[in-house]
Amino acid sequence: MSQARPLNAEGTAEGPLVTVVMCVYNAGSYFRPSLLSIIDQTYRNLDILIIDDGSTDGCFSSVQDLLADERVRVIHQANSGKPVAVNRALDRIRGEFYAIQDADDISYPTRIQKQVRALLNNPHLAAVFCGNELIIDGRFMAPVFAPKSEDDCQSVIRAFQMPALDPTGMFRMSLVGDMRFEPSLKVAETCDYIWRIGEVHPMIVLGECLYAYRILPNSLTRRAPTWRKQFEVAAFRRACERRGLRFEAECEDSGHRSHNSVLDNNIAAHFMRSVLDWRRSNRRLSALRTGWQCACLHPADPHYYKALVYALISPSTVRRLRRTFLATPLETAK
Repeated sequence: MSQARPLNAEGTAEGPLVTVVMCVYNAGSYFRPSLLSIIDQTYRNLDILIIDDGSTDGCFSSVQDLLADERVRVIHQANSGKPVAVNRALDRIRGEFYAIQDADDISYPTRIQKQVRALLNNPHLAAVFCGNELIIDGRFMAPVFAPKSEDDCQSVIRAFQMPALDPTGMFRMSLVGDMRFEPSLKVAETCDYIWRIGEVHPMIVLGECLYAYRILPNSLTRRAPTWRKQFEVAAFRRACERRGLRFEAECEDSGHRSHNSVLDNNIAAHFMRSVLDWRRSNRRLSALRTGWQCACLHPADPHYYKALVYALISPSTVRRLRRTFLATPLETAK
């Protein structure tokens, strides 16, 4: 592995090599801007490894000029699912660190630079995550950007929750290089992977929004909530077995969920978190705008007005409400 060297103030020093893994399956018109967001990172010492998981929509024809970048590698395979594709990439990592980029999302220009700096400054960390916002119908909204310390991340891992959105992670290969994704989990595979890392290694979340996550209304995980649920339960069962806990499926999600929130994997929880982050930053107008955007997703569903209520009432009242009604873990699925 390359020798770690500190970045200068502009982030232009070479620094350690970072492999960015992109698994692509029929990413359509979103693929080009997603790949561009990695190619244009301020941190330049990148190895960009693309796994084409049997795409049939011609999305690679839109990026032929970008594939000429000497940092880009492409591996084509028959469609096998994301866990298999990521594992194939992990067997071919060249970097000291690696990051995941979903093929329809956007990384902001300084994402890699800031995550590398955090890993260099904290050599005991296995992973560094960051905040993210959502892309819905082409609009960027609902940023979450509260930092989480090592203790915070350990607490949420113990509670079977995620410290941050999974594709925002950057990982240290010397600590996680022998770990792989569970192929049987067609959904929740990254949740299972990050739980396993967090059970044995420290991680943090940077207090910045550096990633935009695209919500796709017609994705399989949103169209088939029962299918999705079986894999989420399987990941929870695996975690209970590792931790020596009794598995009880009914404890995994005890909240009352509206039909719409089941279909969209409780995206409203993300908006609530965004509102709380805005309020902590004394940006009440931004909190109100985010709450209103959530309400507009399903104007007839009271569940989607909770973020707006959080924006309107006092933070102390919000804290009391959240203690009374257990918060639902954030699981925003495409």
